[in-house]
Amino acid sequence: MTIIATSCDRDQGEYPYLDGRTNILSFSGSSGTLLVENGGANTYSVAVGATQVVQSGTFGISIDASSTAVLGDDYFITNGTDDGSGMLVFDFTSGNLIQGIEIVADFGSSSPDGKTVVMNLVSLDSNFEVPSGSQFTLNLLQYCPLEADFTGSYTLATTATGIFGSAVFVNGAVTISEGATPTDRTFSCPTYPEFGAFPAMDFNFSLLCGNVQVPTGQVTGVGCGSSTTLGPAANVGSYDPSDDSSFTIIITDDEGGSCGSPFEAAFLLTKN
Repeated sequence: MTIIATSCDRDQGEYPYLDGRTNILSFSGSSGTLLVENGGANTYSVAVGATQVVQSGTFGISIDASSTAVLGDDYFITNGTDDGSGMLVFDFTSGNLIQGIEIVADFGSSSPDGKTVVMNLVSLDSNFEVPSGSQFTLNLLQYCPLEADFTGSYTLATTATGIFGSAVFVNGAVTISEGATPTDRTFSCPTYPEFGAFPAMDFNFSLLCGNVQVPTGQVTGVGCGSSTTLGPAANVGSYDPSDDSSFTIIITDDEGGSCGSPFEAAFLLTKN
């Protein structure tokens, strides 16, 4: 009788069967958000992936000029080596498919309005190919934990009207829900009641360190030839992080001026 022994252990050594094949690098996604908290770790790992197991090789990261965050002030990259020209060089760990770019953000330099780190991926040797325009954007957003819920049933009351003296939203009960992050909130409500009965729109805002921030470009579906949009105003609404009984939101109504000129509108939300 002949006994044949086999092993299922994976060979962790060389990978000759990959010789001559192109290994393509790319970011694992195009964007991410780091909530920067006072006293928090404030770390984020940007993943660079390979299409094949890496034997050896280096790649580079350059910081794009469109970035609004400043390296060494707003954030730090804790791995990689500066080659003296502003390029950060990374050795891709042998045997891996993923290599992380480790970022730490500084709370003292952060902003509720957010700052961006825009990174370009660069191939530095013949082991890797990087598609043109490979880029990743990390949003650094100042974060103050909420001590109250800020969700559920609220009564909306207009305190400053928008275009043509109309309330932007129908006054009355709305239901506020949590959005994509712990500080994002959303509610659905019909718009411009003085002009007729229109479908509800989803309105989004964020509760950031005492300020109620409103994203730009929120389409109402109603307008003068084209839809008006809602967005941030020169003034901002406010809230108390430990008391969700009421808070204010201030917006720009008709950002693009399709109905004449933009208006600063406002409303009060009181918990039911």
